[in-house]
Amino acid sequence: MCCYVSIPSGFSAIVSKFGAVVAGDMDDDTWSPGCHCFGPMLSVDKLVSKQIIIFDTPVRDCKTKDSITVNIDVLISFEIIRAPDFVYSIGPEKFDDLLRASQDECLRQMANETYVENIYDLHGANTEHIVKELNAKFEKYGVLIHHFTVKNVRIPNDMAADMEEKTLFDAKTTMKHMKQESDRLKLNNEEGKQKLKEECDNARQAADESAKVHKSKAIKETSEVVAQTQKDISELEASWVIQKQQILTEAELEISKLKSQILSIEREIKSKTSADCGKLDAEAQAYQKQKQADAKVACAEKLANGKKALGEAEGEAATAFVARRKHEADMSRLDILEKLISNKNIQIATSQENHLSLSEENKVVTQVAQQGLEALRAKLAEITATSLAKLEQTRPGQQAMTPAAPRSSVKTK
Repeated sequence: MCCYVSIPSGFSAIVSKFGAVVAGDMDDDTWSPGCHCFGPMLSVDKLVSKQIIIFDTPVRDCKTKDSITVNIDVLISFEIIRAPDFVYSIGPEKFDDLLRASQDECLRQMANETYVENIYDLHGANTEHIVKELNAKFEKYGVLIHHFTVKNVRIPNDMAADMEEKTLFDAKTTMKHMKQESDRLKLNNEEGKQKLKEECDNARQAADESAKVHKSKAIKETSEVVAQTQKDISELEASWVIQKQQILTEAELEISKLKSQILSIEREIKSKTSADCGKLDAEAQAYQKQKQADAKVACAEKLANGKKALGEAEGEAATAFVARRKHEADMSRLDILEKLISNKNIQIATSQENHLSLSEENKVVTQVAQQGLEALRAKLAEITATSLAKLEQTRPGQQAMTPAAPRSSVKTK
């Protein structure tokens, strides 16, 4: 007896049998998501997530290189790649404690190597060496660390305000210089824009006048070209009409000549074809009548020969087939008796049964009659075989034709 177990997507299952782990179809001996057919002794012991897990815990009161206390918030993403090692070697509770301790150690070391004025540089800092150290520590537990990212850094409020004021002073000074430069550039741009606008207006007016002149000249030239083109078109159309009429006249003359030639050729071909067809019909009818007469003669000859051979064969085999014909007559009688016995509507009974009015279910007489018919059939077969053997001895020069005795098909109730 088996049952179907559905393992949800995104998880790997650890299956056990009486407490012992049963290896699955995955590389880490777990069972893949989907439906599986389990025996009654198997059970799903643990479900372990295969997704990437985010571990976000702040580390407080870290000392920098110049002994300033800061708070650092870090984000760690990891994945469980070997579920059995993770579950049975460390477990989620111990792993949480160990990961927090490892994270605290790494962050305090990073802060201890950094001055407070550079503490914000930890944002986006390269932490590949920390990831390698953590993977070397957690690899035996089936855990793979993907990222170790510093998300936020907080320093004391008074120190943050001082640093912000210092940073903003430089920014404000720079902003004033940039504003002065922007105003100067804006003034220069306005003057250049006005000058360029005047130059553009003058150029536009000159271009408009020149365009009007060119337009008038182009209109005049276009009118002349159109008039000349219309004149050429009229002349070409008149010339084409004349040529078309001439071509049509010549074509009609040629067509008339061709039609007269075609009619004369058709008449000649028809007369010749009619003569040839009459000749072929006469020859075909004569050939058909000749073949029919020959076929009738050959058929009459074959029928005569066949009747003669059939009469001779029947005369020679009359004596040899006497016993066979007698046997066939006896077999016909037996077939009639067998059909009578097989008929369920016919009841065979003795006169004594009729007088005594025995029950309808009493079939003893019918069975006896059938057994007698079987004995009679066997006896007739034996007599037939003996007669055929004697007939073969009387005619040693001819090949014996012994018919195969038919199988008995009498059905008894």
